[in-house]
Amino acid sequence: MNAVKSELDNVCRGCLCVDRILMPLNKNVDLFFILLGNELSISEDSKYYNILLCWECIALLKKAEVFRKRVQSAHRYFERILSSPITIRALTNLNTHKKDDYDLIYVENENFEPKIKPEALKFEIPIPISNEPDNSCHIKEENYDEDDDDDDNNFDYDAEEAKPDVSSFVKKEKKKKKYKISPLGKRIKTKSIKYTEEEINKYIEQVDYSLKDVLAMRHEKKPNRIKNMETRCNVYIMKLLETQKKDLSKRLKGDGITCSECDAVVPDQESMKMHWESHPVSLLRCHFCGLLSKSRKNLTYHTEARHSIIYSCTLCNIEFRALPEYYRHDRELHRTLICDYCGKKFQQKSGIERHIKHNHLPAMCYICNFEFKRKNYLAEHMKLLHPEHKEVKRKIVKELAYCVECDLQFASEYFYRRHLRYAVAHKRRIRAKVPCPDCGKIFSRKSYMDNHYKLIHVRKSQHYCELCDKHFINGYAIRTHKKFVHEKYEKPKNKICDICGRGFHTNRVLINHKRTHTGERPHKCSYCPAAFAQNVARKTHEKTQHKHLLQELKGFSA
Repeated sequence: MNAVKSELDNVCRGCLCVDRILMPLNKNVDLFFILLGNELSISEDSKYYNILLCWECIALLKKAEVFRKRVQSAHRYFERILSSPITIRALTNLNTHKKDDYDLIYVENENFEPKIKPEALKFEIPIPISNEPDNSCHIKEENYDEDDDDDDNNFDYDAEEAKPDVSSFVKKEKKKKKYKISPLGKRIKTKSIKYTEEEINKYIEQVDYSLKDVLAMRHEKKPNRIKNMETRCNVYIMKLLETQKKDLSKRLKGDGITCSECDAVVPDQESMKMHWESHPVSLLRCHFCGLLSKSRKNLTYHTEARHSIIYSCTLCNIEFRALPEYYRHDRELHRTLICDYCGKKFQQKSGIERHIKHNHLPAMCYICNFEFKRKNYLAEHMKLLHPEHKEVKRKIVKELAYCVECDLQFASEYFYRRHLRYAVAHKRRIRAKVPCPDCGKIFSRKSYMDNHYKLIHVRKSQHYCELCDKHFINGYAIRTHKKFVHEKYEKPKNKICDICGRGFHTNRVLINHKRTHTGERPHKCSYCPAAFAQNVARKTHEKTQHKHLLQELKGFSA
């Protein structure tokens, strides 16, 4: 018994299918029992818990629920109409579309003998008259208010009269296609023109070239093809070239060598070569596009076919007889976009927009809200300060961004490499050596040497103090002199010794003072083992203790 009950659990209660996935009925249970009726009895447990239906039955039940709601809303709407007079509005979603060409009803009879009026035919035919009842074809047409009142489109199908042209209202008129106007059509106007013989003769110019000039117009990739020349004329030039090669290969006979083209006689082959280089070639040229031809008839046909339309630019009202000339004009003037900031030219709108956005519009950092003048400055800022947002593809290794010599940790490897490239501690400074022409003293810059030469050797300088009649080497020296000597300012002693705490006004004095604590004597005498903490003391020692050696060196150098 339990086995039978378990088998019935896999059966749909709506269509008794067993090969589908069943789902319990949660919605529209009351509708299911209404459809079931009162004839069949169901147990209480299956009434509320074990109603299993397949997907098809559930979909049909949903459609029935939709239909029930529509009927209920229509009934409520109908009750409101009875209570108050309002217009009736249909609740259906389907619309009615009328087609006059297809809403005709044809009624066929077995004995089909249509009667035609003689006036409808171009020739007269005898019409038999009979008293038999009319068994002709009747065509019923539904009347619509939208029909035209034109006599040609109204058909009166009476028993006695009928028009034979039935296909006139059965055929449907083809709608004309609406073509979109191309962007070129908005910028150009065309107008056809016809040339007279005088105008054609005016626009066909006769030009004379030398064979050397014609061959100079050959195509780079196609040596047998001359640019902007008709095919037959090109063949003529190639034949001239072959004739030239034959004449240059001729040997001297009798009085000289005869030209095969113009029967001119030259004394030798060198003269023949010069003759062919200057050989005249008479051609005809189109005034509008510069096409070269040998035949006036072909060039006349070309002018009437290719230049019979005038292309006028709607932007500047300039007329062209050839479409490539208009394209060149439009590309150079109207399609060339110029940047208002730097004057750079662009051919496309997207290019100038990208250029202005990257180079001229301010860029904002979305992390620190700092504004930059150009986008490349923002990219540099992101690399330096926000590398975790910029270098997404590669993880940042802190060990690779640490400088051991400077004891500095950088945010990324890029910042570390930049530090190695530009930091003074890692860049060996190459000092320029500019010697003084008189005393041989070496300076790192030419300006320093010039100031030294003017002050020491010429005794003139533009930095002159009128109060004490002194010249100074540069502007900083005279400003410092006036400030601390004449204006009586006290020199700030902000350079503090970290050993004894004394203050000094310059770094040089502070360094010399620190050597008194450390005992360092870097300045050694050039003539004896003595060493000094200051360079001034070394010079004084050499002048006083080694005076005779200095005099000997000066005499030897002189």
